[in-house]
Amino acid sequence: MKLFKMNLLYRMLLLLLSTALLSFFAFGLLYCFNMNEIYYGTILNSKNTGDKTAQFTEDFAVKQATKHLMSLAVEKSRRMEIGMSEIKYDAESIAKQMTQIVSEPDKYKEIIIPKSNEKTIYSGEAYIHYAPEVKRNGISNELKREIGISSNIADMLKVISSFYTGRQTSSYIGSKNGYLICIDTLPDKEGKIIFTDEFNENYDPRERPWYKEAEKEQKTVITDFYTAADGFLAVTFAAPYYDNNGFAGVAAVGASLESLYKQLTEDGLGNTNISFALNHKGEVVLSSTKTGPFAVSKEHKDLRESKDSSLAKEAINMASGTSNIALVTVEGKEYYLAYAPMKSIGWSFGTLIERDEVIAPASKAKNIVIKQSESFNTLMNSFYKKHLKLISLYLVLLIILSVWLSVIISKKAISPILYLKDGVKEIAKGNLDKKLEIKTGDEIEALSNCINDMSSDLKKYMENLSKITADKERIATELNVARNIQAGMLPSVEPNFSNKKEFDLAASMNPAKEVGGDFYDFYMLDENHLAVTIADVSGKGVGAALFMMISKTVLKNCAMLASSAYSEGQEPDLALVMEQANQQLTENNKEFMFVTVFFGVLDLKTGTFSYVNAGHNPPLVHHKEENEFSFILNEKKNRVMGVRKNTKYQVHTMQLSSGDKLFFYTDGITEAMNDKKELFNEKRLKATLDELQKGENAKELLSIVYNAVKQHVGEAEQSDDMTMLGLVYK
Repeated sequence: MKLFKMNLLYRMLLLLLSTALLSFFAFGLLYCFNMNEIYYGTILNSKNTGDKTAQFTEDFAVKQATKHLMSLAVEKSRRMEIGMSEIKYDAESIAKQMTQIVSEPDKYKEIIIPKSNEKTIYSGEAYIHYAPEVKRNGISNELKREIGISSNIADMLKVISSFYTGRQTSSYIGSKNGYLICIDTLPDKEGKIIFTDEFNENYDPRERPWYKEAEKEQKTVITDFYTAADGFLAVTFAAPYYDNNGFAGVAAVGASLESLYKQLTEDGLGNTNISFALNHKGEVVLSSTKTGPFAVSKEHKDLRESKDSSLAKEAINMASGTSNIALVTVEGKEYYLAYAPMKSIGWSFGTLIERDEVIAPASKAKNIVIKQSESFNTLMNSFYKKHLKLISLYLVLLIILSVWLSVIISKKAISPILYLKDGVKEIAKGNLDKKLEIKTGDEIEALSNCINDMSSDLKKYMENLSKITADKERIATELNVARNIQAGMLPSVEPNFSNKKEFDLAASMNPAKEVGGDFYDFYMLDENHLAVTIADVSGKGVGAALFMMISKTVLKNCAMLASSAYSEGQEPDLALVMEQANQQLTENNKEFMFVTVFFGVLDLKTGTFSYVNAGHNPPLVHHKEENEFSFILNEKKNRVMGVRKNTKYQVHTMQLSSGDKLFFYTDGITEAMNDKKELFNEKRLKATLDELQKGENAKELLSIVYNAVKQHVGEAEQSDDMTMLGLVYK
């Protein structure tokens, strides 16, 4: 136990001396008393050791080479899979955006992009192409509008195409109605896109493999390699998109095999190295060689049917998604083949190198070891004969020298460690400005530099942490103030509206962030007319909240000005109210924000409800003589507010009876999404309202809907503001 209580200096000194003395004693004893046995034993052991070392060297070299080959295959497989997954993600992103565009066409303006045969198209520039059938039949006004709306996807195609600058790719959508919107990129980023006569006259996107497979599978697919319209071999990720009637077309990102070729030629191993990718059908889809059994073949040859049985066996394993390294024979030559799967796209990456190239350095190393072993035996023979008489004297001198060197080495080795220990103690006490000055040129110096860097980084981190904490507290305070201000802008039911005998009213707004873009409003235009509003501003956060407060104020001011008509025995023009408010919101709207609004006025004496729907979700009404709620739908839907200055609006009316209910909401209710990406939707909303009992008031109406939405969403994060307003006419 005392040994372990000694300081580091004495431990090192004792270790060096013990090692030296024991070594010299054992060597001298064996040398002096067993000279003959040592001599012949050394010669024999030297030969055996040399042979074993030579064989081990050869085996080790082969093992290391094949291990490196396998790690290269796994790494390349992972990198290629990531690259292909990015292409897949881009195709799905285009499909998602197209679904949104064609499902909500009224939210987009028609735009025009050039046709493929109208002007010179350059790399990265969008163009449109029509199928022969469309050209023959002509373009109807309905199709023309669809194409104009769908052309909004060009902005997203341009962004995605910028990711592939310097590579030959295509990002495009093909509609079921026979048109193609596309952006091609070339290795030369300013190169011209060349369209063949065959393409201009006969190309129909609906007849292409990528379109047919995505339409058939109704999910994202990767095609087998095929000859693209530009004549190059290519593979394509394709994903279907949908409109309100179902399947509408296919979005895709295609890459030429030539552009993917560079990924296979990086990080090669040796002169005979070949890299390739195999699909689930056993076909080589990418290759670093242009000839031989591993080259890409337009005939779609199946490597699993190779005449070389060992290669065919491993090709079967590759196609099934396993990983391994094996020795295969290809056209009379032996290769080491390593492969690993790319599971997300159903491919497998393989790399191989000739066995002779792996064995050559190992054999060379083996010969060197054997020669060194023979030289050692010769040297040992001479050494024993020449130095037998002097060995005892050398042993004594070496022991003395070892003691002296052990003391010097121990002190020299331990001094920087002691200095390092004292310095670390000082830093640990809080002196982060302390710098350790050690110049030993070894790991101790590197450790001291790391400690210096650590103390500097820790000091900066503590300073930055204090600053960040202060900034976060300030922002949180400001957002809380903004939330309180916004909440104060919304009217309260109590006390002025809580005990009205003519109607029962309730409203709520739950923002997705600290502040939201939804709002509701209700106020009396005179003693017999109640105005109600529910609206949804585009976007979220502070910007939407500011635009929300402006919209609410402007609309209420316009309505109150128009209410003077009641005092003159007339009805105010609600369409004019909306038009005036829209003009004010459009002016200086540099951020191009807009707001959907449902504005209505209820005559408390007659039960007449007049309203204007400016692009908002249709409310639901329940008449007492009916057993279900129904959506308030109009043939013509007015435009949203804040977009076009001179927009005209249309007023509609409906008659309410005692006990009738109205339910207003924003899309945060119907588009509330759970962990499975399922929307709450209008169908569930109606079903929830239909289950209500006739006696429930407006507050209970909102509570039941809110609980149903929360139950549907579960643990998922709230994705949008949720605003509701309930009105019961008594």
